[in-house]
Amino acid sequence: MMSLQTVGRYEITGELGRGAMGVVYKALDPTIGRTVALKTMRLDVHGLDAQEMVRRFQNEARAAGVLNHPNIVTIYDAGEQDGIFYIAMEFIEGTTLHEVLTEQRVLATDEVLQLTRQISRGLDYAHSNGIVHRDIKPANIMITGNGTVKIMDFGIAKSGGQVTNTGQVLGTPNYMSPEQVKGRPLDGRSDLFSLGVILYEMLTGEKPFVGQNVTTIIYKIVNETPITPRDLDVTVHPGLSAIVTKALAKAPDDRYQTGADLVRDLENYKLAGTVRSGSTAAIPVPAPPEKTVVLPVRVVSGSTVRAAAAATAPAKGPIPLLRPTTAILSSKRSVLIATIVTILVLGCAMGGYAYHRTQVKMRQLAEEAKAREARLQAEREPIAIAIPAPTPTPEVIAPDTTVRFFPAKKPVHGQKQPPPPQKAAFSPNQVYIQQSELKLNSKPDGAKVEIDGWSEPNWITPFTASHLAAGNHLIVFTKAGFLQQTRAIESAAGKSIDVSAELSPAVSTIVVTSNPQGANVWVDAKDSGLTTPAQLTVEKGFHKVTVRKAGFKEASTEETVAEGQTMSFSPVLLSVNPQSEDGKSPTLLRRFFGTDTIPEGKGLVHIRTNPEGATILVDGKAAPKKTNARWPADPGVYSIVLQMSGYKSVHRNIRVQKGKVVNINELLEKQ
Repeated sequence: MMSLQTVGRYEITGELGRGAMGVVYKALDPTIGRTVALKTMRLDVHGLDAQEMVRRFQNEARAAGVLNHPNIVTIYDAGEQDGIFYIAMEFIEGTTLHEVLTEQRVLATDEVLQLTRQISRGLDYAHSNGIVHRDIKPANIMITGNGTVKIMDFGIAKSGGQVTNTGQVLGTPNYMSPEQVKGRPLDGRSDLFSLGVILYEMLTGEKPFVGQNVTTIIYKIVNETPITPRDLDVTVHPGLSAIVTKALAKAPDDRYQTGADLVRDLENYKLAGTVRSGSTAAIPVPAPPEKTVVLPVRVVSGSTVRAAAAATAPAKGPIPLLRPTTAILSSKRSVLIATIVTILVLGCAMGGYAYHRTQVKMRQLAEEAKAREARLQAEREPIAIAIPAPTPTPEVIAPDTTVRFFPAKKPVHGQKQPPPPQKAAFSPNQVYIQQSELKLNSKPDGAKVEIDGWSEPNWITPFTASHLAAGNHLIVFTKAGFLQQTRAIESAAGKSIDVSAELSPAVSTIVVTSNPQGANVWVDAKDSGLTTPAQLTVEKGFHKVTVRKAGFKEASTEETVAEGQTMSFSPVLLSVNPQSEDGKSPTLLRRFFGTDTIPEGKGLVHIRTNPEGATILVDGKAAPKKTNARWPADPGVYSIVLQMSGYKSVHRNIRVQKGKVVNINELLEKQ
């Protein structure tokens, strides 16, 4: 017997809402301490057959109970006690899409894509299990605080056919497919038509099929093509308009066959074609949530004839009275004033409407620009449309896709790292008996998180894995443009551990110095614009570095650098003089007479400056002579510095070879 405190084993803690089927309570499962939403059936609802209600109630438990997907409300338990039927399901804190549309009316394009992507995943999964929802509408789409979509209310879902045991067609008129209102057998494409109606409403703020009664709405669904979103609102991209038009095709074969096909086109909507129409439409006043209705069906000579429950015979209007032919005409002044007032009112109305549309467009453009910038910073994740539920381990109680965001702290320095675990066969972020929590953060934010080899699209730092089994876990942080960071963590039951990673830029560095300094640095045959000493950031791979300075031979190196590696290049530059290493000299006559005779086994160094008298330093030691001077020297490399008061110093590196002359001619510059 149900009391105000309990239903079955569940302890009621509050009431969440009431509907045609019964009351939904917030309750606690004392066995495992889990909060659930408890849906009960009331047998005293006026106008509904109790037996049919029980059948629909049990159908919801069976249909949703076989489905286990992040975008479908999870059914935990169902039962009956003392004539009270109940379903225990996942408790969700959030708001319905209907409430969002009532408040915002038109959603940003990126938000539309995000919601449609998740709804499509849930529908594809249900369809792959042979379940057709048959009542997809904004009121049955719940959005949690972190943006996760949950499809609710499988009360009229069915595997296969459409007509109920009592010969009725179930659904919400504004969102029914043509085949649904005709009472024909359905498949998943009917749900995708309903999703197309929701997509139209999210982009334009209006429903594609509206009317004063159910009969008018059904007639339009079957016979009329709605105004394209682009013609209704010029801010809607032509590609999106074309996708919505295809989603609302009358024939199932002309529509999208799966939610994955719809999502694929939405991801590339800027490449889609344009469908235009010359029609226009009025903007309706926001309406309360659509109610699921029952359309009676009767068969006449093999054809199905529907009578709309809300349709009534048109009432006869009053007979208009003829105006007297002797009516007094208004004065010209009154007519002029009325005309001016009418023009002003129309102008204000048009200006206000144009301003509203402009604001909506600017908001959409700003959000699209923000999304493009975010996509440049993060790698695009592949989208899995239908993922079969993994077989849980004996410790798993039920899947949980809750994602919370918390700041994270760095792990204790020097803490002993446990051995890495094996790669997970399914998501480790579930509800376990001995559960733990990891708060994951990175610097900078936006890194993709992988736990035990498993990752999901929304696992982006800062991110909290709130339902993990206690034990060893391997955490991997990856972000485009940064080096991968790995953390091995041992979590404990009932505890929350902060795990953070400071990501290093995934670039290579080249450090170039030279002797003498001031040489130009070229990388891959391009002038870097820097002079030695210099540090350059390059991409990983093969690079050629060249150092060039006037009066010296260029030096170069080639090397393949890895990601994050630093390459160093420090050449000693040798002086260049066309007469320095060929044994020749402009003073051939003096050499002919033996004045430049080179001793055996040595070379000759000849240094001239203008003006003369500069001090010569050889390898840091002062030579006994000043310029101009010459002397024999052993073969080798020497560092020559020329100094003179009032003039800039000159530094040259020379190579002396046996039997050859090295000439240095310098024009000293004043300081």
